[in-house]
Amino acid sequence: MHDLRPILDQASEEERRGLGKLLGMDGPYHRYMLMNRLESQSQSIFGELFGPEREYRGIVCQVADKLDVRYGRFEQTERIETQIAQKVFRTVWEKMTPTQRRQMEEKLQEAAQEFDGEGLGKSTALASLLLAGKLSGFGVYLLASTALGAVTGALGVALPFAVYTTMSSTIAVVLGPVGWIGAGLFALWKLTGANYKRLIPAILYIAMLRANQQGGESA
Repeated sequence: MHDLRPILDQASEEERRGLGKLLGMDGPYHRYMLMNRLESQSQSIFGELFGPEREYRGIVCQVADKLDVRYGRFEQTERIETQIAQKVFRTVWEKMTPTQRRQMEEKLQEAAQEFDGEGLGKSTALASLLLAGKLSGFGVYLLASTALGAVTGALGVALPFAVYTTMSSTIAVVLGPVGWIGAGLFALWKLTGANYKRLIPAILYIAMLRANQQGGESA
């Protein structure tokens, strides 16, 4: 799990607490305890016993396989994380009414115009842009945090507001429309047991942290 350590090392105490909540932990939220929890959730899902240093990438790939997300053998872990986020967001988007899609577009553009230094706010079809092709920086951050809102809404998990760092109240509003239909996501994918319901939001959360640490958020 050494491939996850740098992200957790850079994360604040509150950010680690947010990940711990998604994994069903009550604390403490030390790096090694978060990694152990993530590994134990994946072991009980896949019915295999792994060594203590199982790679985080392996967990991401297993979840991608479960969601029927295609990826290359040598594809970077962060790219697979992004594809998982796109799968979640696409599922939500396809279930929205035209009115909900219009509201979602407006809120995504508001967030992009306020915080993005890459010009995404100029797009008139930002949702489509987030779903198409490769993303980086703020695009990954916005995509992952929005997808995270969908699955945490389905789980009924209330994360600390500071989890979304400096995106301010705008990102909270962006997540609102997703919550209208979020409860049906896991049923659509026919996921059994509680573990996938822990691992999917955890991966989305880690993708959001990674993008933020790499300078994906401009506030």
